[in-house]
Amino acid sequence: MGILSKITAGVAGLAVMGLGGYAVAFIPSPLLSDVAPLTTAIAPEAVTRSIVCSGDVVGYVGGSADISAVGSATRLSTPGVDSQDLAMTDSTNGSVITLTGDSLLIAATEYDAVQTESVAGYLATECGDALNEQWLVGGSTLTGRDTILTISNGSDVEARIDIDLWGSQGLIDAPGSRGIVVAPRSQRSYSVAGFAPDEPSPALRITSSGAAVWATLQTTAVRGLVPGGLDRNGPVATPATSLAFPILRIPGDDTIGAALVDPGYNDIVAAIRFLAPGEIDANASITLEPAGEGESLVITASIGAGATLDIPLSDLEAGDWSVTIESDQPLVAAVRVGYHDSQNGITDVAWASAAPAQTGIAALFVPDAAVLGVSNPGTNDVTVTILSGGETAEVVIPARGTRVLPVTAGLVTVASTTDVSTAVFVATRDGIATLRGLTAPIDAANIVIVSG
Repeated sequence: MGILSKITAGVAGLAVMGLGGYAVAFIPSPLLSDVAPLTTAIAPEAVTRSIVCSGDVVGYVGGSADISAVGSATRLSTPGVDSQDLAMTDSTNGSVITLTGDSLLIAATEYDAVQTESVAGYLATECGDALNEQWLVGGSTLTGRDTILTISNGSDVEARIDIDLWGSQGLIDAPGSRGIVVAPRSQRSYSVAGFAPDEPSPALRITSSGAAVWATLQTTAVRGLVPGGLDRNGPVATPATSLAFPILRIPGDDTIGAALVDPGYNDIVAAIRFLAPGEIDANASITLEPAGEGESLVITASIGAGATLDIPLSDLEAGDWSVTIESDQPLVAAVRVGYHDSQNGITDVAWASAAPAQTGIAALFVPDAAVLGVSNPGTNDVTVTILSGGETAEVVIPARGTRVLPVTAGLVTVASTTDVSTAVFVATRDGIATLRGLTAPIDAANIVIVSG
């Protein structure tokens, strides 16, 4: 089956165009009507901001080092956004999307539904601003599982990349993972199995000298001859002692139970993967909060320094949940949830990277109807302004709490004057995915001067 990757750009309320691809949306300027006296917001003139998308879904690699796209890419854009293809050293097809002017006015999502003999599932991932250091958690390189690292350089400067890898037994000695050159306006993809074969729980750090880059992990699964499970997740900038996953959906036994009869499907059970990359063991408190009625659960865990740890969440009841983690040592983590539809035989998986706590306008383009989670890590209630379906609403997020709300396909923004974390969970008949709302980098956003 061919896959169309599309970039669709437009103003708030633009309908999603096509089944699969990229979606780019413009974000309305910050509302200044409630700015307190003696406060001045200065918008830099002609700021150029670029965000990077990883491109096509790639096929099952297996024991081969060859990486090829499942289908070709088609791109559509409206005036005002410059979209440029990245040169390829393999068969991926990413792009850099540039906007000159108000740097807050751009967000992008890539998405696809795939059904081939080797790849099946649904993928949706936010495109993002390049980083010089980033961390990726997810996937597996066991038999039948592929984890593909894609590194995209959207700048005019060469990037020299070092990849550090950890697994369930600790730091991995990975020949060929140092000094990788990614040329300007190009990208490279690697099977993580080439660096860490037969590893059930990889985690990676990507460090770039020279140009900043954008990196993602694509994961696929084939059980025997049956494909089932596709996702791509983005990076976090640094380990942290507070992590948030504002919205995840735990399936019920009535849907996923039929698949779990087969031990080969145990990697669609909900789980959290941790890495404490320092030299000191981490003690973490994990709070699991249901979106509706029900009691919160708190789990404590000791995470050994320098090795990944997967903690299953198999006892959670079906429904929407938020996950927050507090640790005495910096961590990186990701949460995995599964999906199975016994009627159409589709199995899928979604890996969620931690959603950063941010102030400002967090934006994302939702490819299908979804639920939005907004988490407040602070000790005071926070009022945020949410835009969805062209309408805005003010919502109070309780201290140390999360609100979960339905949102429509299209542009979604969450504006806050205090740190909050934002994500959506997308569920379709083809599978599931998570997306994070990200703010513009601090050097691209408005400068606020407060006097008095």
